[in-house]
Amino acid sequence: MIRSIEQALNFRPGELRRGVPLFAYLFLVIASYLVGRVVRDSLFLSRFQAAQLPYADIATALTAGVVVAVYIRVGRRYSLRSLLLGSLLLFASNCVVFWVLARFYPVSWLYPMIYAWDGIFGVLAPTQVWTLANHVLTTREARRIFGLLAGGGIVGGIFAGLFSKVVAKAFGTESLLLGMALFLSLCLPLVVQIWRQHQKAVQGSAEAPAEQGPRNLRESMGLVFASTYLRAIAALIWVSSFVTEVIDWQFKAVAKEFIPVKDHLAAFFGDFTFYAGILTLVVQLLVTSRLLRRVGIGVALFTLPVGLVAASGGMLLTGTLFSAILLRGTDWVWRHSIDKSSVELLYLPLPSRVKLQVKWFIDTVIWRMGTGLGGVTVLLFVTYLGLSARQMSWVGLVLVGGWLAAAWVARQQYVATLTEIVREHRLEADRAIAPVLDRSTADVLAANLSASDPNEVLCTLSILGSDQQASYPQIRVLLNHPAAEVRKKAISVLDAGGDKAVLPRIEFLLQDPSLEVRTEALLYLVHYGHLDPLERIQQLGDFADFSIHSAMVAFLARSGEYQNLEFARQLLAGMVTENGPEGKSTRIEAARLLGIVPDKFDPLLAQLLADTDVEVVREAILSVWKLQKRRLVPELLDRLADPRLIADVTEVLTRLGNSTVGRLRDHLSDPAVPIEVRREIPAILANVGTQLACNVLVECLLDADSRLRLRVVSALNSLHHLHPELECDAEILEMLLAAEILGHYRSYQILERLETMLQSDESLAGALSESLKQEVERIFRVLDVLYPHDNFSSAYVALQSKSLIVHDNALEFLDNVLKSQFRKMLVPLLDSKVSLAERATIANQLVPARIENSEQAVAVLVASNDPCLRSCGAYAVGIFGLKSLEHELNRCLDHLDPLLRETARQAKLRLQRS
Repeated sequence: MIRSIEQALNFRPGELRRGVPLFAYLFLVIASYLVGRVVRDSLFLSRFQAAQLPYADIATALTAGVVVAVYIRVGRRYSLRSLLLGSLLLFASNCVVFWVLARFYPVSWLYPMIYAWDGIFGVLAPTQVWTLANHVLTTREARRIFGLLAGGGIVGGIFAGLFSKVVAKAFGTESLLLGMALFLSLCLPLVVQIWRQHQKAVQGSAEAPAEQGPRNLRESMGLVFASTYLRAIAALIWVSSFVTEVIDWQFKAVAKEFIPVKDHLAAFFGDFTFYAGILTLVVQLLVTSRLLRRVGIGVALFTLPVGLVAASGGMLLTGTLFSAILLRGTDWVWRHSIDKSSVELLYLPLPSRVKLQVKWFIDTVIWRMGTGLGGVTVLLFVTYLGLSARQMSWVGLVLVGGWLAAAWVARQQYVATLTEIVREHRLEADRAIAPVLDRSTADVLAANLSASDPNEVLCTLSILGSDQQASYPQIRVLLNHPAAEVRKKAISVLDAGGDKAVLPRIEFLLQDPSLEVRTEALLYLVHYGHLDPLERIQQLGDFADFSIHSAMVAFLARSGEYQNLEFARQLLAGMVTENGPEGKSTRIEAARLLGIVPDKFDPLLAQLLADTDVEVVREAILSVWKLQKRRLVPELLDRLADPRLIADVTEVLTRLGNSTVGRLRDHLSDPAVPIEVRREIPAILANVGTQLACNVLVECLLDADSRLRLRVVSALNSLHHLHPELECDAEILEMLLAAEILGHYRSYQILERLETMLQSDESLAGALSESLKQEVERIFRVLDVLYPHDNFSSAYVALQSKSLIVHDNALEFLDNVLKSQFRKMLVPLLDSKVSLAERATIANQLVPARIENSEQAVAVLVASNDPCLRSCGAYAVGIFGLKSLEHELNRCLDHLDPLLRETARQAKLRLQRS
């Protein structure tokens, strides 16, 4: 029964149990306030004229400032729960005291006091309810539950109207104060229950650290006026309270003119509250939730001021009691339904501790400043300028213009604040995974290079060897290190880094006692010195054969009288094909030499690029860059299939720049090229960073391979972040976005039919779950390219958070920035509280082809164009023995994707054994 009601109200499981106590709490508070409003208005107008109402309003505003200043200080010392319980006890006792005084000691000063007290209570007590709701609900929960909560206030208003009418006629106006005390006492157990439910709900959820709130009224004011967003909320609240005060006075003045008797006037106010409450409830049930869900907070904030423009026009034309009722009714009905829910949503992005103090300041001091200024305005225009209640509508119309402007700014700042929240969460996530060094890199390297253990020094030199901008001063000292292996490695790093300043010291090392050191020194001098190798070898004695060959090649290839390129080619060819004990070292040296000798040996360099040893290929790749050999780009691309060489190839192709884009395009779009090669090309194009590279990436956005699509979109993300001036085809991107979203829904159709199977096989469940995550990532990466200024990448990171607050803030952000057609499709997919069955139901509405059973679901998987999903399908065929789908496995055996081929092979073996 409860779940049926939740589904009817579009609630998630458990939200009705959390919403009902909040509903009852606001019901009792609003009933108390509106009953008190009837009491204060009737008692005040029975002793004073309507023209004196502005004085009471001004006094109320001034008193509110003092009360809130005390309230904020007290609020810092106690928890929100204790503060609410204490306030309720205080308000209830006040009502009893006022009843005693009004009943037995009806002095004239009592009525203005009750008027001011009810004005402060009417702002503070409902604000406490909404503050508690803001504290215990996330942004997404609030969107759903706020409608029910606001309904509590509306029903409370209806009840208050009927209650006031009956009790005032039967027992007198003063007796209503005892009813208020009873209602407020009933709120106490509700607060306790709401707090316990919240503590239970947040168990297991990561919560953001509490922020320090303002300590007093001055700090609250400073915080509000220092924030653009809080200023926008304050301006909206201030101008709306200003307008409401003027309209309220118009209504009371006209009512007093037509109904002079105190108890009759109380009954009239009760009737108005009752019927206005019923209309508000109708609007709340039929309009508010639908309006917020379909058009969001932006449009909702404009509904009340636009309605007041029309109602004020009617008041100007007629000036009758009916027009006054219509004007006040419009303000009442829309304010307590659509406008109230919309304004409360503005507070949700704020941190809880700051929200607690700031909300009370805005909803009490700022609100009462508006009503106080409204009272001054009425006093000025009515008492001194002689305007009638009817003519005051001109003032209201001017103020509504300011209201519309404030609503527009508030909506803009709401989206900006959500954007900042999700962006800040991403920065925190990035900081959490970023490596932290206690000292600078230079200090760490200097310390390691000075270590006494040669192995530690060698390890550091190996790290530096990959950096051509290594810190040479520390390395040069190692040329005198007692360990021969350290001296040899130091020469090698200095050689790779091109440090020519140590050439005299390297010549001295040609006489080193170690053969390995002498050989490395000779290689260095071949690269950077001008010497006759044969003469030096005869002078100094023993060297490794490959260093002698290297020296001879360098000598013969150098321009001058001894140049002999044909002989140098023969020596190089011998080095390239060397397979003996020194074969690897010889081929590495050959690869190095090809980068510094004249550019005449392309076939030999191509041969080395195909070498079986990674270190040899790495040196050959570096020589391709040194010689700018664009003709060898295809050979470089082939080496992308080796994960150990991806970084080297990527760096060289990036440096070769735009001239390689054509070759990259051919390989990327060619289905015959190994998929592991194609998947590495988008990152290279992103590094190239030109419009031509961008165009190639856009061309390949619709590739059938899901992992390749992810790489392409990720590359476009990087490209746009680095080069925002580059243009992409928005039409293709929107087409891809729609396809990715529908594909994700298709996955949920499959998951629903495989739910039982997945419970029995964790491997398949994990693989499909990973596939779903990749689908969501692709969707967000496409969004980030389409709308690069909207921080969709930050929203994606926030959606992965374990904190319900952060997760729901990200959803709220998406709900406000996505286009309507994408919002309706995408947000339900990302809401963690939308069940699998609900997502499958939406999928069946959007995707024409339905899936009727589990075997059909597996068939869809194994016939998919997505290799990842297809692998899941092939696995399922084998695990669950679906021999009717064996023919699909045969098609997978020839697929280019190695994972799919192997999965299909294993599945066939299982079928054969079964």
